[in-house]
Amino acid sequence: MGFNISLLHLLKKSSAVVSSLASTFSVPISVYVFTLPLPYLGVASSLPPGFVAGAIILVMGLLIYTWTPSDSANFLPSSSN
Repeated sequence: MGFNISLLHLLKKSSAVVSSLASTFSVPISVYVFTLPLPYLGVASSLPPGFVAGAIILVMGLLIYTWTPSDSANFLPSSSN
């Protein structure tokens, strides 16, 4: 419930794209957290190499998407009179 409230607050302060990126970024983080030796979860498990590679590709894609400047000047209508 706290996660949903924080995403709604992020949506209110920014845009839907940022909220979607934050939600997507939280998936590999939550999987990694559950592999740590936390109380009541028992023995910590290891992550397979395929998950680590996929998480790296996902995070790199999110970072590239976030840092790529949008060229909004091409989408503005020209005002030629």
